[in-house]
Amino acid sequence: MKSRRGPLLTLTDGGEGGSLQQRLFDRLRHAIATGVVAPGERLPSTRTLARDMGLSRNTAVAAIERLTAEGYLESRVGSGTFVVENLPPDYAPAEARAPAPRPQGPAPTEGGLPSPTLPFRPGIAAGDQLDVEAWRRALSRSWRSLSARALERDSAPGWRPLRVALASFLEASRGLRCHPDQILILPGRAAALDLAVGLAASPGDRVWTEDPGCPLTHALVRRLGMVPVPVPADADGLDPAKGEALAPDARLAVVTANCQMPLGTVMSLERRQALLDWAARVDARVIEDDGDGGFTFETRPPATLMSLDRAAAAARGNRVLHVGGFERILYPGLRIAYLVVPEDLLDRALDLRALFELHAPVVEQSALAEFIDEGHLASHLRRARLTYQERRETLMDAARRLWAGALTLTPAAAGLQMAARLTDGLTWKAAPGLSPDMALRHAARARSIDVTPLSSFHAPPGGALGGHRTGTQGLVLGYAAFSPPLILKAAQRLAETLDAHASGTACAY
Repeated sequence: MKSRRGPLLTLTDGGEGGSLQQRLFDRLRHAIATGVVAPGERLPSTRTLARDMGLSRNTAVAAIERLTAEGYLESRVGSGTFVVENLPPDYAPAEARAPAPRPQGPAPTEGGLPSPTLPFRPGIAAGDQLDVEAWRRALSRSWRSLSARALERDSAPGWRPLRVALASFLEASRGLRCHPDQILILPGRAAALDLAVGLAASPGDRVWTEDPGCPLTHALVRRLGMVPVPVPADADGLDPAKGEALAPDARLAVVTANCQMPLGTVMSLERRQALLDWAARVDARVIEDDGDGGFTFETRPPATLMSLDRAAAAARGNRVLHVGGFERILYPGLRIAYLVVPEDLLDRALDLRALFELHAPVVEQSALAEFIDEGHLASHLRRARLTYQERRETLMDAARRLWAGALTLTPAAAGLQMAARLTDGLTWKAAPGLSPDMALRHAARARSIDVTPLSSFHAPPGGALGGHRTGTQGLVLGYAAFSPPLILKAAQRLAETLDAHASGTACAY
């Protein structure tokens, strides 16, 4: 182990820009990728990192949490947090890699484009489904029509024509009736979810989160000084009865009721009603994270929790905050999200949005309002749903043919990805301290496949950020952004990876 004198790095290493948490995450990731922090090296404690870099400890632990979830770091009980020993080629220090072969043929005509997204990365919308011409026309008209003053900053809740368009769209497509003034436009789903959690609970409060569930939710709850309480989720969604047994005094529940992340299940009506009844009984709040936008394949998109809550508002009060966005609906680079808040939280929500300058680009807001008003969003959703259905069926067929005996897909009625569990009874090759599904992720990356460990969606024991997760072993496989031929080719490579790392059976390829 190397010894170090002085801080590990500073926030001025590398580039600038972004939040302090994002900058720390980028600096640490760059230090690992370039060999400044070597494989197997122990990192300073989060308290030391925070002190050396002039940050809050919550910021430091949130960055470590993300690096652990993405496979750069691992936590060893009683020893600390370490860079993983066997970094895949894509992660390895640049000087240790073999020189890249010189490209053959003509140089690409478009420079500076990001690398293609690898299959099976989850949560990515299909860019090939967007009506690019309609979106380009909307953007062009926005640039021509907006005044210089309008470009300076949007209004307090967001661009009003977009809020009006969204109110109509939500009522028509999801049965959610709200006034445009209840809608806040925000710069991305993470910002919307962060604001919602800060509105709905206070530091020290206990918060129900889904287990398995979105790592971002867990990290945001911790960052805001609250205590996440992982509540088991299954084919019917989060179980309120188990939540009450675990934390009857919780003040908030954060759920992905319409498309559970990562399982892709839809919360049953019985559990929706039970969750809302609990919130009314104990004077708690519910945040409905609807980031996947209601992509369901076996039934119509279900009624939102907020619409059910408002239907019984006289008895229950308005308990639900609804979060939605467009990065998983239209394309990942469109960082526009929205938060629908109950009337009693609206003034505070507007104050916090202004205080933290949570503004979204006005040009994109204006273009999106036109895109919705002219029916392009509704057409896009219908077209994408059919395409995603075909890609989903391709993945399911590949799983039956190629992965039998090693991976089993869990039934999923919604979303952009599916979860698959590793078959019990197999022995998996993994480095000491590395879970089988994390080891498979590293091996798959060497074959240009991007799978996400299912265990990374489980909260660490004791709720500690950066802790080693020991939940259900499996993989989360995104399919929406990939054509059927690419899914089949990647499925074959994954079958080869599984066969090389499992003993006790073989894949069926």
